[in-house]
Amino acid sequence: MKTMNRFYTPIILLIFTASVCAQGIRNKVNDGNKLYHEEKYEEALSSYRDALLDDPMKEEAIFNEGAALYKLNKYDESIQTFEKLLGTEDLNRLAQIHYNIGNAWFQQNKLQEAIESYKKALEYNPDDYDTKYNLELARAKLKELADKQQQQPQQQNQQNQQQQSDQQEQNDGEGENKEEQQQQQPQPENEQQEQEKEQQAKPEDQEKMSKEEAEKILNALNENEKDAQEKKRPVKSGQYRTDKDW
Repeated sequence: MKTMNRFYTPIILLIFTASVCAQGIRNKVNDGNKLYHEEKYEEALSSYRDALLDDPMKEEAIFNEGAALYKLNKYDESIQTFEKLLGTEDLNRLAQIHYNIGNAWFQQNKLQEAIESYKKALEYNPDDYDTKYNLELARAKLKELADKQQQQPQQQNQQNQQQQSDQQEQNDGEGENKEEQQQQQPQPENEQQEQEKEQQAKPEDQEKMSKEEAEKILNALNENEKDAQEKKRPVKSGQYRTDKDW
């Protein structure tokens, strides 16, 4: 794509087309043109405005004033100045005016307004190459901006979908971890209570069995003691005891 340097070229070419009747006004306009070439746009603007003090309706001075304002990046003021000349009957001048207004709109990135101004300029001069070039440039840039704006919602949707997918994966992972934790957690309260009851019951049973065993052992000891006492009992005199039974 060509650079924007071409964008400014016609303005300089448009400010030297008319002859000034009055010598004083002519000198001021020519002084302004000289300063304009030297890129001293503030001083050039002052010279053009001095000429307009002598003849406020002088078209050449108004046109050149608008060109100087454009170079000073005062685009709105430049447009307002050029619009003062829209009543002229000079068709070629009207084409130049709309062209320069289009340039000022373009510099403010107001592309639709710039396109309309370039199209208007072509109505008065259909063969002007610079106007056609700038018109296509504005259209291309407007399309580029529209494409970017259209892509932004799509990119946002893709980003939202990716975030939702990431969130879902995170939730799934948390669910798996939660299930593992539940498997590792202590047994439910009911089961734990049952186990505690069983544990509590065992000592009682053991104690009960111990008492029974103790009673059996005690009874056995009593029997043994009784037998022992019988064996130790002394034999009465004049009596003989034998274990054998005939």
